[in-house]
Amino acid sequence: MTVEAPWPAPLALSPRRVGPRCDRKQALLLLESERTVAVALAVRAIAEAWDTGRLGVDGGGLPHEREVLGLLGVRQGLAGERVREAAESLTDTLRQARDVEANTPGRKPLEELIEEFALSPLARMLIMLIAAPVMWGEVAELYQIVGNGKGREVVDEHLLRLLLGPRVNPHDLAHELDPTQPLRWFGLVQLANAPRPFAGLTPHPLLLARLRNERLDVDPEGELTVVTDALPIERLRLPAGVAEQLKAAIARMPAHPMRIVVRGREGSGRRTLLASLARLASRHLAMVRVDRTAIDLFERALERCAIAGWIPCVDGSYGIPADDHVLRDAVRRAIAEFPGPLMMRCDLEGQPPIDAGYTQIDLPDLSELERFEIWKREIVAARLAESGETISSLAARWRIGPGTIHRVVAHVADGAQAITGALIDRAVSQHLERRLGDVAERVKRLPLMADMVLPTDIMDSLTEFLARMRLHRKVFDEWGMTRVATTGRGITALFQGPPGTGKTMVAGALARELGIELYRVDLSRVMSKWIGETEKNLASVFSAAEEGQAIILFDEADSLFSKRTEAKSSSDRFANLEVNYLLQRLDSFLGIAILTTNFGAGIDAAFKRRLAFRIHFPIPDEEQREQLWRSHIPPTLPTAGDLDLADLAKRYPLTGGSVKNCVMRAAFLAAAEDKPLDQALLMRAIRLEYRAAGKLSETGPLE
Repeated sequence: MTVEAPWPAPLALSPRRVGPRCDRKQALLLLESERTVAVALAVRAIAEAWDTGRLGVDGGGLPHEREVLGLLGVRQGLAGERVREAAESLTDTLRQARDVEANTPGRKPLEELIEEFALSPLARMLIMLIAAPVMWGEVAELYQIVGNGKGREVVDEHLLRLLLGPRVNPHDLAHELDPTQPLRWFGLVQLANAPRPFAGLTPHPLLLARLRNERLDVDPEGELTVVTDALPIERLRLPAGVAEQLKAAIARMPAHPMRIVVRGREGSGRRTLLASLARLASRHLAMVRVDRTAIDLFERALERCAIAGWIPCVDGSYGIPADDHVLRDAVRRAIAEFPGPLMMRCDLEGQPPIDAGYTQIDLPDLSELERFEIWKREIVAARLAESGETISSLAARWRIGPGTIHRVVAHVADGAQAITGALIDRAVSQHLERRLGDVAERVKRLPLMADMVLPTDIMDSLTEFLARMRLHRKVFDEWGMTRVATTGRGITALFQGPPGTGKTMVAGALARELGIELYRVDLSRVMSKWIGETEKNLASVFSAAEEGQAIILFDEADSLFSKRTEAKSSSDRFANLEVNYLLQRLDSFLGIAILTTNFGAGIDAAFKRRLAFRIHFPIPDEEQREQLWRSHIPPTLPTAGDLDLADLAKRYPLTGGSVKNCVMRAAFLAAAEDKPLDQALLMRAIRLEYRAAGKLSETGPLE
């Protein structure tokens, strides 16, 4: 249900003070006053340089005598009046700048930076002095005069000493520019790769944007997605337990910046919830991915989030393998050092690489009634016509979360006037293909169950299979079997038997009978040499199958579901970890998965215990073979004379796949010779099939 109770002040989510912020016009006026301060400091530094002779033309004496004495700090009294005027002007300018700051209402950009990064008064001054020449060209020209050196950086540590003069201890200034201090630790100021004190100093572009009070809704490097359309959290449909847990966590106001981890399936609304929490803190959410090969990019992304004031959302379920301890430790350290609030989204089995002390929220799967209410709300919001019957069927068929429902309805609403089951089916199928396209292929031509020629016991097992799918909700939800079957609620089956016995065809027929999609998993694309990549691909396959109630087919599953072995090498250890992941995932799996194998001896026994069905497909008997021959010769195929299919079935112990191949061979031979199919052509086709299998005689099974 929608949470109506008020949410607490988000102090735990943000170190910013609560209250209005100054507007952009006021922020620019504040910057103008800071510009006058930078100019006054530069003018005073130039006047003192004139007075000491560090700047000017030697009027006789030794070469560069006055410049050398000026560098040594010997006051020569060459411009005393200019020095007094510059000092008085600086005093007046500083007072006026502080008056402008004091009289500007609301929270100011520079104040927010000081609070968020714990900046000292000297660091505050350095920020403005380093930023000034980037903002105003005349300041840059004055700095060049102060520095008295062409080819040097506009701002460096030595120039800052000249600008600030004797009032600031040079050692304190150097300390503020150390890499362990906030200005450089958080990337507010960047130091060129050169020796200090002549290494150039530049402000981060996002720092300038914040000082100007600009809309920070785009990552300047184009890598991060910044969520700017977050909903007010009061409008989210949060389970009461989740809402109360979040409220309590926010109200506790921990001493350190808050860490929130949200776990759930794709499309369950994780990002929507986190973006709303960021909005509660008057911030944007920025999505940050982790790349195993470039932890420095991750650290730079967090740096940009800190400077911009975004709350980073780390995609914790991607790219962080559980056994890559080096990467996990690097990510954990970067998160621990991040100065502000941070969020992370994971899948349901994800273990976040984050130190203890975080708040974890698990978004549960929606019930059918909850899905019905969300479908209805989204359809009404899109102003589409609908019927209760259509919505009920959508809620029953698609086990998808609110985020996916929102995207599907938005996709359908673009050009449609009414919601229909066909439109939704196509949209959700595209969603599934987007998620499975890299590792699985949708099987488009599905056979009919009525065309299957199978023994009675196998047909009985398939009837139970269909009943489990169709009556799943009645048994588990209405009859309460969920309390008994806390794991293994999915429908998993092992189809075992020689090649050509119809294992894959039966999987397709089941999908067609149920009216759902069949996806054949490409194991060559699922399995990866990268640590954790196989588990990531499998997680996507299982989650998509659960959401769309599609059947996932693992053909030749021996390689993936193989027996665990003694870990004699790192490869054995990682292979065993993949098997362990599959065992855990099958326990929590709520969808339909079919494994096919020719032998089955290589499949781990623990997998077999978790399978709801283990069906052995034998080589068809004589009666079934005759039915197969008749079912594979369509009535439209021209034939000559009586075909003795009973004799073929008796003489040749072929599987259904081999029978199909033989009929195809015979049909093409007939077409090539421009005559109808006859018994002789079928015999020739059978001989060719045996030769193709490496058999010299037409006796016994092909395999």
